[in-house]
Amino acid sequence: MRLPTAADLRGRIPDMNDGIIATAGVIEGFIAAGAGTDALLAASIAATIAGAGSLGGVKYGEAAAERDAELTVIAEEQRDIATSPEAEVRELAVHFEEQGVTPDVAAEVARQISAHDALAAQLETEHGIRELTPARAPFVAAFGGAAAFLLGGALPIAIVLLTPPDLRAIATVAAVLISLTLTAIVTAQLGRSSVLRTVIRSIVVGALVLLLSVIAGSFLPDPDGAIVGAVAWVP
Repeated sequence: MRLPTAADLRGRIPDMNDGIIATAGVIEGFIAAGAGTDALLAASIAATIAGAGSLGGVKYGEAAAERDAELTVIAEEQRDIATSPEAEVRELAVHFEEQGVTPDVAAEVARQISAHDALAAQLETEHGIRELTPARAPFVAAFGGAAAFLLGGALPIAIVLLTPPDLRAIATVAAVLISLTLTAIVTAQLGRSSVLRTVIRSIVVGALVLLLSVIAGSFLPDPDGAIVGAVAWVP
């Protein structure tokens, strides 16, 4: 089994940040609406589970679509190589000429790499495909995205459980901003980008989401009353 790479980790950090921001936004909105502990937990847990499932589905669809596209390209190239191999070699030669190789050298290179593995030469040169996306990739992407979202969402939920009601709003904001700062630093280090710009972008986005959630929550009716009313109808 292939171990996760730095690129894999960097790709999961935005998913985890989504979980942090989305769940914290729900919590801040419900706090602004005057919700109590039960309402906060119900809303935040439901939002985290729904968000993880939705993100997992999106990741699965993206990876599956990429694999389907690769399979289609492979089938087309196999057919073209079988029906007109010389034309495919000429296509490769033209490609190398466009990269600045002289016509004679381009033709010889195209001939040699086609003789070695014509399909691989066409896929890598024309389509940038070095290897087919594994069949398990959509499931790995779905699980990884969902797990990262759940991990991120668990942080603000833990704040609700561990802090007194009068400190939840500020504690959630502080925890979110600290978490976004740390994940932004890791992202910048892995991507060799500016730490300061990455941190600022992450914090600004998170702060805006929380602010909008508070504003929206301030216009909502009391969630506790709605929950009590709903429970009363349960037989």
